[in-house]
Amino acid sequence: MSNSTLNNVAIRSRAVTVSSEAMPQLLGQPALEFMSLSGKEYLGKPFEYELFLRTPDDYTVPLAVSANIDLTALLGKEMTVTMELDQPAGAALSTDAAQREITGLVVKAGYLHSEGRYNVYRVVLKPWLWLATLTTDYKIFQDKTVIEIIDEVLKDYPYPVEKRLDVSRYIVTGESPRNEPRAYQVQYGETDFDFIQRLMEEWGIYWFFEHSDSKHRLVLCDHIGVHRKSANPAYQTLAFQPQNGKTDAEYISTFSIAETLCTGHYVASDFDFTRSRADLRAINQQPRDTSWNTLELYDWPGDYTDGNHGELLARTRMEALRAPGRRADGSGNVRGLACGQTFELTNYDYTAANCEYLVIGTKLELTGTADESGGSYEYTCNNQFDVQPTSEMFRLPQDTPKPRVSGPQSAIVVGPPGNELWTDEFGRVKVRFAWDRYGRNVETDSCWIRVSQAWAGTSFGGIYIPRIGQEVIVDFWNGDPDRPLITGSLYNTLTSPPWELPGNATQSGFMSRSIEGGLQNFNSIRFEDKTGGEEVMIQAERQMNRLTKVDESHVVGSNFSVGVGSEFSSKVVGTATYEVGLAQSLKVGGAESTAVGGASMLTVGGARVVTIGGVSTHTVGGAYVLDAGGALSIVCGKSSLTMTPDGKIKLIGDEIRVQGNERVVVKGMPLELNPGDADCGGGAVVPVPIVALGVAAPDVPQLPIEPAPEPTPELTPEEAPEETPEETPDETPDETPNETPDETPNETPDETPNETPDETPDETPDETPDETPDETPDETPEETPEETPEETPDETPDETPDETPDETPDETPDETPDETPDETPDETPDETPDETPDETPDETPDETPDETPDETPDETPDETPDETPEETLPPSFAEI
Repeated sequence: MSNSTLNNVAIRSRAVTVSSEAMPQLLGQPALEFMSLSGKEYLGKPFEYELFLRTPDDYTVPLAVSANIDLTALLGKEMTVTMELDQPAGAALSTDAAQREITGLVVKAGYLHSEGRYNVYRVVLKPWLWLATLTTDYKIFQDKTVIEIIDEVLKDYPYPVEKRLDVSRYIVTGESPRNEPRAYQVQYGETDFDFIQRLMEEWGIYWFFEHSDSKHRLVLCDHIGVHRKSANPAYQTLAFQPQNGKTDAEYISTFSIAETLCTGHYVASDFDFTRSRADLRAINQQPRDTSWNTLELYDWPGDYTDGNHGELLARTRMEALRAPGRRADGSGNVRGLACGQTFELTNYDYTAANCEYLVIGTKLELTGTADESGGSYEYTCNNQFDVQPTSEMFRLPQDTPKPRVSGPQSAIVVGPPGNELWTDEFGRVKVRFAWDRYGRNVETDSCWIRVSQAWAGTSFGGIYIPRIGQEVIVDFWNGDPDRPLITGSLYNTLTSPPWELPGNATQSGFMSRSIEGGLQNFNSIRFEDKTGGEEVMIQAERQMNRLTKVDESHVVGSNFSVGVGSEFSSKVVGTATYEVGLAQSLKVGGAESTAVGGASMLTVGGARVVTIGGVSTHTVGGAYVLDAGGALSIVCGKSSLTMTPDGKIKLIGDEIRVQGNERVVVKGMPLELNPGDADCGGGAVVPVPIVALGVAAPDVPQLPIEPAPEPTPELTPEEAPEETPEETPDETPDETPNETPDETPNETPDETPNETPDETPDETPDETPDETPDETPDETPEETPEETPEETPDETPDETPDETPDETPDETPDETPDETPDETPDETPDETPDETPDETPDETPDETPDETPDETPDETPDETPDETPEETLPPSFAEI
């Protein structure tokens, strides 16, 4: 605004009046009359006019009365100042064209002083929109366009609003972004005026007031085309004419136009987490024809997440930055030139300035004078103005700051009634802020708010979704109230900690709560850090699943207990190893089944007891071996079978039967039936002839049997082993088979199997069982076991293998089985397995263990090796 003043202000004899529906009365006439007016009015700013009023020049009204006018009724009411304008000769103008009104709300009124016969009062006028500066609020607007938000704020003020908005000028893609709903907009502690002013500055809307019919109307606009020229033709085109003296004509007496350097490039950007890799940069370039016109202004964040919004905001901001590039100011006695109007300048020396202008601001001064008689009234006028060529877009500068939240806040999670949890695909929730007095504790109280997590990545990280009713901590991106972010949660009197405090202050952890469940329904991990009572407790309310893709190791320093309420299943694809340092106990209340696909081995270092309450069945598809280092006993009631490591077998029973469906072979020397000893109580060695046994062997050749010489008592078992291996191999291949199991299997099997099996089954089972068990255990352990095993294995195996295979097949089958089986078992256990299996089972399996160890070791071993087996066979033995 120019500070120039007029040297000679035109004197007008035009009436200036003041009116108001709330004007006080004195003696039936208005109590106040116009004296002077001064004020300013700009686009996008509340106007303000100051009025000086005086009481009427009426001597009938005492000064004391006129000095005490009650102006309270005027406050908040509209008051209008009306000025008569010049009319072109011969023109018939409408009321709007013939006069100019200035209307505003009386926001201040007061008594000043007395002046002659008058009392002077002061009144301040402002627009009704100024009322919006008197109220602040915290309010959330959701899914509303910018215009809808402005309308909702202004609906509380009962004054006229006219919108002259050209939506089509801002179409970017489809509909105008300004007409698209804003998901979330917060009036955060702002006055109603600052809130809508900030939105209008941001979205390219500005405003001014039109005064008519004793009203002032708010006009919202967004482009130059909505502005109109004065209804009075005298003010549509104004000439420039310097003031050189008194004149009754209205002219622009001062005018100045200027060019200013401005930013020519504007760039903004922002971030949208739903399109985290999207480039949201919005660029707008409108360089003026000057130097340094490519300087760039970069804003972040741009306060948008939609590209169309960003483009509109960037264009609006660039227009606001460019608008001051060409501006002009001037002054004159032009009473009818008002803010928001356009006019055309002529007669200016700088011809480029002779163009159409938009009046963006005025500063008006009216001063009235009157003679003492009151017969006439005159006033002077000075109107200073700021203008901008209509070729440039006008935009309000973005001067209204957006409020910033200084720190985190508390809020309560909300959702639809009846729900405990309410979220979307991003794990966001809705809240009601403590300052939101319009909220109803439902899902419409806020926008979806992101929840900060301890760890977040591509399909990995942590997730915690606050539940309805929980108190959460809400912070804001860059302090922007339109961008809340939940950073944590809090306990309060309604949501208490999972463990009672301070009694359990040493406990920490996590506890969830089953949806629609009670206090006892939860999943939790709890840590107890009390010294001496440290504990980690994990509870799964229903199922617990654990997956270890490679290795897993568990180390328990003390006890380990597993309790399963129902079924238990364990599957090991590879090898499973269980090692128990001490005892192990397994108790199965029902059936137990064990399936082993391969070999199964059980090693017990000490004793093992198996107790079976019912039937026990063992089925073996192949060989079955029981190997006991000590005695082996099988007991069934009164019957028992006992085997001892020294080679004795004892079978006891009330009745013993041996039955062979094909044949029974009993082989041993000597064979005793009811022997006299401590076990059986009497008897003697009884030769058992073949005939007495009633068994015939037609297929076995009968060889002559000669009486054997008397046994030599002087010989001992220690001497026999040394001589036997040297002579026996050549002549007695039948004896060797029992001693050389490893070397003769290839030849002997061919002859022996045919002879032995036929005779043994019938005779052996009947006689042997009775004598064997009684004598063997007592005598054998003393003499034979200690000497025989040490000498025989070393000598026999070396000689027998080479000689036996050649001679045995022809001569031995008949005679050898009688003598060798008795002598060999004690001395040559390692040699007999291969050949004897075929012959031995026929004669002495039952007798040998009992008698042979006691009698044979002393006599037979010494004599047999030195003499030919065929001559020393006792007449009481025969091969069956």
